[in-house]
Order: sequence, then C-alpha cells, then structure tokens
Amino acid sequence: MLANNGNPSEMSEDVPHPRWALAIRLLHWLTVLALTFQLAIAFGPMNGPGMATMNWLPVHMSAGVAILAIVVLRLGWRTFTKAPVQPISRSSQLARTVFHMSIYALFLAVLITGWLGYRPMPFMPPARLFGGLPVPLAPFVGPSSARAFAFIHAKLVWVLLGFVGIHIAAALLHLAWFRDDVMRGMSFGGSGHPPRAGGIGRGLTRRP
Repeated sequence: MLANNGNPSEMSEDVPHPRWALAIRLLHWLTVLALTFQLAIAFGPMNGPGMATMNWLPVHMSAGVAILAIVVLRLGWRTFTKAPVQPISRSSQLARTVFHMSIYALFLAVLITGWLGYRPMPFMPPARLFGGLPVPLAPFVGPSSARAFAFIHAKLVWVLLGFVGIHIAAALLHLAWFRDDVMRGMSFGGSGHPPRAGGIGRGLTRRP
C-alpha cells in the first residue's frame, strides 16, 4: 500500500492536470488502432501464397500513409500542448521523453524506408493509395537500392515492435506495481482529478 507523506491538498496543487489534452489522447489511441490494423495486414494476408503480398500492398501502404499523417499531426499538436504534471520523478520524465522520441523516430524511419523500398512488379499496375492516388516512386533510388531499403524496413519493424512492447510493459508496471496513475494520462474514463496517492520520487513510502 502506498501512502503520501503530505496532505491531499498539497498533492492536488502538485498534480493539477494528470491527463493529456483530449486531442493528444485521441491521436494516441488512433495510432494504436492504425498500428494494430497495419500489423494484422502485414503478418496476416500479406504473408499468403501467390500474389497475396502484391494484392494487399495498396492496403498496407495506405495504412502506412494514414499512420504517418497521425504521427505528424500528433507531433505538431504536442508542440503546442503542455504536458500534464504527473507523479513521477524528473529522471523518469526525462527517460520517458527520450523513449517516446525514439518511438516517433522509429515510426518515421519505418514509414520512410517502406516508401523508399517500394517498386511496382513488372507487368502489374502500380499500387494506389486509398484506391485512387498513385504512389510516387522515390527519386534517385534504383532497383538494388530499393531492395536494400525494403530489407531495412523489415528489420526496423521488429525494432519498433520491441520498443512498443517495452512501452506497454512500462505502462502496465505503472498501473499494477507503482499505482501512480500515470496511465490516467491517456485514459478517458473516470474523473480528471489528481491521483489520491502514489508516485515515484515524490516523497512516498511503501507500507508493509
């Protein structure tokens, strides 16, 4: 059980806004949904026999463009949005910021290398985004370079999944072990009031 060394009013003053802005929360969960759909396509029907990969490639690339738009919008919105004050130490905040920036960088790297690695199959129409928009070929990228970028793209996907796994594990650790309501920052249910107790590096003690 966690106990606060201060009184509730002091905690309320220290943590006035435990949640991110509504737009940031919506974009976060929209990213989760889009990434889940993308992975389901990439590891599902695109791995089918015959021409399954090429047949599903337009859907895969369209989902990638949608994720790119969401990430860019989220980064832009984040620039003008103040982060909530949450019950974690400054070192934890710094580590979280660096980690999140790494995830954003990996998102962009995966999407860009996927585009650089695209080349339409001979005797087949080029892929079209969202059913109608042609996919522009990356300039100054030959067939051999495109294959190299496709290889890098595939490897970066696994690196990204590793970071996402760490992100999920850390969120569950805050929820189940630290019980510091950090997860509340991206939630929708319940009240938006500060956590009643708990936190890392905020003068808290653990009772037996």
